[in-house]
Order: sequence, then C-alpha cells, then structure tokens
Amino acid sequence: YGTRLYQSSFDEDMKGSYLSVNSDPYGIPVTYTGYALLFFGLIAMLIEPKGNFRRLLRSNSRKSIVLLLLLLTCTSPIIAQPSLTRETANEFGKIFVVYNGRICPMQTYAIDFTKKLYGKKKYKDFTPCQVLTGFMFWGKEWMKEPILRIKGNELRDKLGLSEYTSPMSLFGQQGYILGPYLQDAQNQPNDAVSKQLLDIDDKMMLLMDLMQGKTLKMFPYTSLQGTTEWFAPTDRMPKAMPKAQQQYIRTILSLARQLANQGNTGMLNELTQKLQKYQYAYGGNTIPTPTEIRAENIYNSYSFTTFLFIGNLILGLLSILFLNKKKAYRIFTYLMGLSWLILTFTLALRWIINGTIPIANGYETMLLLSWLIMIVSILTTYKMQLMTTFGLLMSGFMLLVSHLGEMDPSITPRMPVLNSPLLSIHVSIIMISYALFSLTFICAIAYFLTYRSKKANIIQTNKQLTTLSQIFLYPAITTLGLGIFIGAIWANISWGTYWGWDPKETWALITLMVYAIVLHKQSLPTFRKPLNYHLYMIIAFLSILMTYFGVNYVLGGMHSYA
Repeated sequence: YGTRLYQSSFDEDMKGSYLSVNSDPYGIPVTYTGYALLFFGLIAMLIEPKGNFRRLLRSNSRKSIVLLLLLLTCTSPIIAQPSLTRETANEFGKIFVVYNGRICPMQTYAIDFTKKLYGKKKYKDFTPCQVLTGFMFWGKEWMKEPILRIKGNELRDKLGLSEYTSPMSLFGQQGYILGPYLQDAQNQPNDAVSKQLLDIDDKMMLLMDLMQGKTLKMFPYTSLQGTTEWFAPTDRMPKAMPKAQQQYIRTILSLARQLANQGNTGMLNELTQKLQKYQYAYGGNTIPTPTEIRAENIYNSYSFTTFLFIGNLILGLLSILFLNKKKAYRIFTYLMGLSWLILTFTLALRWIINGTIPIANGYETMLLLSWLIMIVSILTTYKMQLMTTFGLLMSGFMLLVSHLGEMDPSITPRMPVLNSPLLSIHVSIIMISYALFSLTFICAIAYFLTYRSKKANIIQTNKQLTTLSQIFLYPAITTLGLGIFIGAIWANISWGTYWGWDPKETWALITLMVYAIVLHKQSLPTFRKPLNYHLYMIIAFLSILMTYFGVNYVLGGMHSYA
C-alpha cells in the first residue's frame, strides 16, 4: 500500500535498470496539507484588505484593480555545384521523414541540416532542400564546398583552417585529421578547443550518416499487429515485410540519384510523388494531419522570431524619441500589440505541429516569457506610458537571446516526464513570475536613468515607477512560490521525491527568498527609500539570470532541458 517504483538509473549496455522505492502513505497527505497552507498564505498576501499590496493598489487608483484582474486572466555567389532545381527540391521536401523523434516534412530536416553545418538557414543561393539533396545525390562534389562552419578561433588556429571549410579538407594523407584529437576531447569535454572539435566531428557524422542513408527513415511499414515503424534503406527489414517492398525501399533512392545525375527532372518528380503516395498508403495514423503539415510549412517559410526581435528592439529605441508626444507614442503601443499577435501565432504554430503546449525547452520558454512581457506591458501602458518602451525593449531582448544563444529551436517530442498535465501549470506560473520580475528590473533601470532630475514631472514619474514596481513584485513572488510548490508535487509524482536539491529548483528557491526580503519593509526600513529599493531590484534580478540561464549552461541537472 502506497509503494511506488521509479527508474533511477540504467546500465550502460541498456539491458538493466536501477529502481528506487518510495513508500510514504501517511507523509503525502501531511505534506500536501502543508502545501495547501502555503498556497493560502501566498494568495492571502494579495487579497488581505489591510495588506500592503491592497494598499498599493488603492494608492494607485481603482484602475489598478482592473489592471490586476486583466493580468490574472491572461495567464494562460555563383552556384558551381550540381543541384536540383528549386521546384524539384521543394517537391522532395514534401516527403516525410523521421527526424527528432517525430514524423515531419523533409523540408524541416533540410533546414536544421543546413543550419547545423553552415550556421544559417541558406547556403549561398541554395535553398535548404537543395543543400540536402545536393549531398544525397552529388556527395563527392558537395564535400568540396566550404559549408562547414568552425565557430572558435582556437580550433581554426590549431588545424590551420578558415572559419568556413569544406568537409573534404578534414581528410589528409594520414586520414581524418580530427581523429588523433578525439580521444582527448572526449576526456575533456568542457575545454573550449574540445567543444569546438566535438562540434565539428558531430557535423561530419551528420554528413556521413546522410550520405549513407542512415538518417533517411522515409519508409513506413505497418505490421500485422497494427504497429507502424519507419525504416531507412540501410535498416534491417522485418521478415514479414514482402520482398518486393523491401526491394523498393533499398533501391528507390539509388534510382532517384541516377535520375538526378541524368538531369531527368520530370521522371524524378514522378518518382517523388509516388514515394509520397507510398508513405500515405503505408504510414497509417503516423502521417501528420493536413493542418499540422500546413502549420509546419508556414513555420518553416518565415523566420518569425528573427523578424520580431529586430522589430521590437528598433521600435523600442524609436519610441524613446516620442515619449512627449502621446498621440504619436500610442502608435508604438499598437505596433507592440501587432508584435504580440505575431508571436501568439508563432506559438500556436508550434503547438499545432507538436501537439503539445510549447513550453518544454529553453527556446520555447523564452518565447513564452517575451509573450508575457508584452501582454503585461500592453495592459499597464495606459497607467504608465513608459511600459510600451519597456515592453518592446525587454521582449526584443528576450527574443534576441533565444536567437543568438545556444537554445535549439527544433521542434521535438517531449521527454516522458514532461507529459504530465502539471507541466503546463508549473511552467506557465513560473514564466509569469519571471515576466513580472523582469518588469520590476526595467522599472529600476528607468528610475536610475532619471532619479537625479529635479523636474516635477520626472519626480512624479519616478514615484509611479516605484509604486508600479511594487505592484508587480507581490504577484511575482506569489506566482513563483506557487510554481515551486506545484513543481514539488510534480516531482513527487514523477520521481518519487518532493525535493532533490537539483540546481534549478535550488536556485528557484534562492530567487524566492532573495525577492521576499524586500517585502519586509517594517523590519528593514532601508527599503522604504526608493533609491535603495530599486538598487536591490537590479541586484536581485541576477538571481533570475542565474536560475534561468546559469543553471542550464553551467550547472546542468535534471532541469537541463528547460
């Protein structure tokens, strides 16, 4: 009774598992009762009529109450290499393939393939599908193209290579020139040169696997038991598969290569269309729906987040010039609303494509954080005009970080532990708290830019900044606390323990305690001074940066996927 088993580890040969046992029939209700009391305490902090938060709202007029209600309801060169024509390559891009653990159009694989090799979505005048099919059908010629990007100077200097080099240049008289260094690199994976060397080796393995056909799982087969599997031409086929079907799988790409080299575009297009019909005939319910395919095509066709981060940052900077012109400044608020709608559309596309709410990795949560910052700014800009500028700059910065950072924008299936419905609640609430904390940070930045001014209107604006920052602070701490406790419940269900001192959860708790300090103005009167208060909010924001970025890229842990 009350005993649960969890996989805590497994053997390196993948043939054995280690189980942990959890038995706590009486402790669970006691713990959950404690969590319920904490939930009640946090909510009471917001609704207590004589509490400081309600006093702040009253001092900032009744409109602030409407604002809070609205806020809470919103929580939810010349081409030298042979290649297919663009039209033929795009037709080939409609073929389905197993990539990143899901069935998707070949176009998606081609885009990620080109980005991983070259660092950009396009190579010269070639589309991603032309690059992919170029390596598939003219591998020898394309291996001479300077398409491999070596990011770090250290490895380039060590091997005497340029930033962009050809795969063939990595093979000398002694063979694969990276070979002698790989063992040392694997033993020292955190060394800068080792990281660069392993990165370029991964790109070479990606190329080799493609040219050998190992990654081209394009051929579905449904067994008599009703299960559908997808196979590459090099895979071992099931014995029950008809011989003719096996022969088709093993020869179709060779025939396509032959037609491509002959320049027989017409027959190659027919072959591609027949392969698509084959996939629909044998793929069963594993084939994406027309809505999912359409959503993925739109998502692949436009770089929404790139457009948005550039647009938001430019608009944010321009809006500063119109702060004293209310009618003209209002245009920037409308443009931020348009930006928010485009980002909402982008998130909706990812949701349709993957079938799950897009909050499962660092890239998606950065998009969500930017989305929340913009909606909060839109709802508060009527009270504090500067919020439009803040919202545009902060959301643009978040999108820029997701664009330039090491975050992977690829759409992938979730880890099994992420399929819990508690994920949506936990991550959404945590992201709301981060968005609100980021707004207290930019309120502090704005305060320090103008706090020495003696102008009456600036002094009044700074008072509003302090009040607005505190209004953001209370629900931010509440949502962070709720998010942590819901995460503990999720952890107990998923791993059999409420708290594992994982770096992510530990730093989230540190962040909660850091920000909670400033609530105790009666005990710590220094925070009654706006200067001290805003200085502390700037310093406290470092804990958010550590929790969100530092843990992911430095400390790791069970939450490294987030």
